[in-house]
Amino acid sequence: MRWTVKRRRTRLREEQIRTAVWRAQLMLATRTPSSSTAAEPDSVVGATVEHSVHIEAALTRLLNVLGPNDALTLPVFEANLACADVSLLHEGWAAHCAERARPDADDTVLALDCEFPDPARVRAWVRYETARQRVGVLAERLTVLEPHLAAVTGRDLSARLLPATA
Repeated sequence: MRWTVKRRRTRLREEQIRTAVWRAQLMLATRTPSSSTAAEPDSVVGATVEHSVHIEAALTRLLNVLGPNDALTLPVFEANLACADVSLLHEGWAAHCAERARPDADDTVLALDCEFPDPARVRAWVRYETARQRVGVLAERLTVLEPHLAAVTGRDLSARLLPATA
């Protein structure tokens, strides 16, 4: 009788982990800018800094569900640490975008300018080199993490395929 209770708890725990991994994987797929050849690398830096707060929150939630002995904990922790370094630049990025905004810009336009920045605006940012280096480290860590997440959920969302143009 005891083994059925333990087995039930184990299944519940596995389902909680799978759900948390799925949510993190979905957040990474929707908030991590694609570094395709069509995207301007400087725009990717600005967009990643803008989205880093959301990515960090998703990875932190995943760490809260994982146990310390889980095989996924170390890659998630390393990616979260790199994301925390990038998210420290978020406030400065938002201030830079606000300084360079048009005088008649409302909050929606300002948010879109931060999320989809002009490459020249990104390069003009004082912390650009620091952001570029930190975003590079984050991209490496996320590249290592994504196959681990795909192994848990059975789905690889890291391949962001665009619809074919005819």
